[in-house]
Amino acid sequence: MIADRMPRYARLCAWALLLASGLHAQQATLEIEVQDPAGAAVGEAHAALSSLSGAELRSGRTAEDGTLRWGELRPGLYRLHVRADGFLDVDRTAHVRAEGASLTVQLELATLSTSVEVQAEAAPPVATTVTDEAELAEKPSTDLVDNLSSIPGVNIIRRGGTNFDPVLFGLRETQIAMVVDGTRTFAAGPARMDSELSHVEPGHVAGVDVVSGPYALTEGAGAFSAILVRTPDIPRFDHFRMGAATSAGYGLNGANRFARTRLYGGGRSFGFSLRGAGNKGNDYIPGKSGPAVPGDYSNHQFGGKLRFNPVDNQELTLAAMYDEQTGVDYPGRILNAEHFILRSWNGAYLFRQPTQHIRAAKVGLYLNKKSHRMSNREKPTAMDMPGRTPPFALRIDLPTESDTAGGFAWVDFAPSQAWSVKTGFDFYNLDQQAVRSIARASTGMLIAQDRPWPNVSINDQGYYVQTTRMFESGELSGTFRLDTVQANAGPESEYFLANTTGSLKQSETNASFSLAGRKRLARGVSLGAGFGRVVRTATGLERYADRFPGTKYQVSAEFLGDPGMKPEASYQGDLNLEVTRGDLTLNGGAFYRRIEDYISVALDPTLTNKLPMSPPTVFRYVNGDHATFRGYQFGARYALMRMAELRVQGAKVIADDIEQNQPLIARNEPVLGIPPFEMTSALRIHEPTGRFWAEYQMRNVWNQSRVAASRLETPSPGFTLHGIRFGAELPKRFTLNAGIENLGDKSYFEHLNSLNPFTRVRIPEPGRNAYVALTKVW
Repeated sequence: MIADRMPRYARLCAWALLLASGLHAQQATLEIEVQDPAGAAVGEAHAALSSLSGAELRSGRTAEDGTLRWGELRPGLYRLHVRADGFLDVDRTAHVRAEGASLTVQLELATLSTSVEVQAEAAPPVATTVTDEAELAEKPSTDLVDNLSSIPGVNIIRRGGTNFDPVLFGLRETQIAMVVDGTRTFAAGPARMDSELSHVEPGHVAGVDVVSGPYALTEGAGAFSAILVRTPDIPRFDHFRMGAATSAGYGLNGANRFARTRLYGGGRSFGFSLRGAGNKGNDYIPGKSGPAVPGDYSNHQFGGKLRFNPVDNQELTLAAMYDEQTGVDYPGRILNAEHFILRSWNGAYLFRQPTQHIRAAKVGLYLNKKSHRMSNREKPTAMDMPGRTPPFALRIDLPTESDTAGGFAWVDFAPSQAWSVKTGFDFYNLDQQAVRSIARASTGMLIAQDRPWPNVSINDQGYYVQTTRMFESGELSGTFRLDTVQANAGPESEYFLANTTGSLKQSETNASFSLAGRKRLARGVSLGAGFGRVVRTATGLERYADRFPGTKYQVSAEFLGDPGMKPEASYQGDLNLEVTRGDLTLNGGAFYRRIEDYISVALDPTLTNKLPMSPPTVFRYVNGDHATFRGYQFGARYALMRMAELRVQGAKVIADDIEQNQPLIARNEPVLGIPPFEMTSALRIHEPTGRFWAEYQMRNVWNQSRVAASRLETPSPGFTLHGIRFGAELPKRFTLNAGIENLGDKSYFEHLNSLNPFTRVRIPEPGRNAYVALTKVW
């Protein structure tokens, strides 16, 4: 059905593009004047003018009087970006009329560290998607991963109403390095009810870099890919100033609501930032048919940050955060969550330009302590059920701890204008504990007790060097990284020790590297390419699970770990092309990835299940031979006439687990958990001044029939969704965002969604949902 509709849709898009390109273009001029906060002219400020599709059309530097003039422009809307040393970057919408236009841009003073961080921690030149604060705000959300799902290649795993898990071009969990301001956390529960991003407040994000390849080796260990989150800096002013922002939002389906506020202030030598947020949701309706899906959750978060500048080129920042989630329903898990609590502390010291040939040096330390408690509240196991084994109601408790202490240090050298060398190290010490108790609910008699995480400890120390060469027409960057890893656990059960081999204490040394570059082939045409190798160490469950459900699999069967599990080694090559012609931008990319010693699972009939309520089949974690992934993504943007923009994007991944020579598996089949091909199209209309926009969006998802049948994965049907959303800049610095998702109230589910372990049915997505959010800035 989807395929039948696509030819008509494609013809309509083609006619629209031809009509727009045939319009006569008048010539106009734009003059800008750049000023500092006091109104004085700012000379040598760099300004770039782009189309709404992101194609850069003009660039230059302001004269001594702060002015810059461009001619031969077609009337319409443009994006203007201005930057100058010592000031915050500014983005504006410029409306150029036939008679010409003039625009005054007033800059605000920035912290001296702002420009340094951009240079020292620049995004790699290939396979990276950057999302900023403004884009995130267009889709009000209580879960950051939900926002990221609009990026090609990013999919989410739903297990309930919140705490979604990201999947990036077929990679998941610790195959993706999820880093927040240089710090790392790991899931608090063995069943992975939270991801590394579950405790990031969406309203407290300045930007996100999604790196879909081995090109983030300076950010941490095991980064087959990476999601890098940046939180807002504390502004720095000549004189003490204060500012604030607050926002609130509500979604009808599931009564998802949030409220956020932030207060900041400071001068040249000191600054502070305080923030608080609350999110809450209830059961949601999954479309035209079906009962309500359990989706309750409640979340409160408080945080603060201090900035000290003893001298202009040095900065010390200290930050702390408390996040608490309670009463979280998980219809896709055998247990619900009573609470998550994250206590986080971090500090960093930045030294800008200590010598002529050192751009910056930075050192940081952090501690993230997570506690989590699960129970079988409101689950079938909490009720009497004649005929089941056991027939009486159970009380299951599973308290856990996941603590991560770490740090980093780097130095960014600048031996010349064309060369830069960054060298540094990072480390983390991860300690995880979990004890599961099963008792008879009526009497409290203990039936069983075990340790899903038996005092697991995984420590990593990484050292890296990155060299970048800038050319007039591009850049080339190479990185080498070496990690040493130590893992240990204990005590383990007699059953585990009798059915596994090797010492519980393990160590390994892993080497990773990458080479990436981008070259401008012609005006408006650039080619990016990269290749790399990254090694990922096994997780605590893959090493030490004693017949505990796995996190990657849609069934609640029991899995047995292997202490001697070898690390996975991923080899990946990427090729990306971007072409800009006027208001049209086309981009596309493809990759090939091979993971050696791919960690998979195999059914082992010699193993017995631990709990009578578990499926009788028990799987064993094993190192397979290898897995291959190949895929592509594409996108197009076109500015239709003066006030509209058309966008199309899509992504596809195909992956196979090659295990025919492995005795325990002896077959080849698709890798489990690979999303189907999907394409998203959108048409956005802009009000002439840029203060209002409206967008219609259509998402087409194909069916997925390539499944890992031996691992009990089932196919999924395709679907089409429609949605609309709006945004407006109101007087007195108010911003309004609203929309309707799943306009047709379709009942559907994503292929990656978890199965309800008791009904064996995938968790459905919400039906029609109308939402609204309002933000006020002072």
